[in-house]
Amino acid sequence: MASKIRIIAVGKVKERYIIEGISEYLKRLKPFVKVDVIELKDGGLKKEAEKIANHLSSSTFVLDERGKQFSSLEFADMIKKIEGEITFVIGGADGIDESIKQKSKTLSLSKMTFLHEMTRLILLEQIYRSYMINSNRSYHK
Repeated sequence: MASKIRIIAVGKVKERYIIEGISEYLKRLKPFVKVDVIELKDGGLKKEAEKIANHLSSSTFVLDERGKQFSSLEFADMIKKIEGEITFVIGGADGIDESIKQKSKTLSLSKMTFLHEMTRLILLEQIYRSYMINSNRSYHK
């Protein structure tokens, strides 16, 4: 199972209630996996891509509405099978440069589009859910 998760996110989270939710899931994940969240400043697709490229791992997933969709059980199984580090990339308002998508797998949380702030929270909740599923805990119903 993944020993480290890195979330690369373009833009800052400004809404207090989302910050609180993110903090809660980061706290819940501490006993299971080290999670690093790296916030990158908005700066246009090319500049963002240069910064994102410095953080890619062999198991990088770009969140994109056209990416592969997983059920929570399938997502948990994927996380269980990956050794080492997993990197998730959440783009800003302009999306993610194609150069990053070409170096990564794509993952979709939904066919709907979410604010990048909400995406970060939803992703962390699903990562937590995965660790609960993989630990046979009762969180997932």
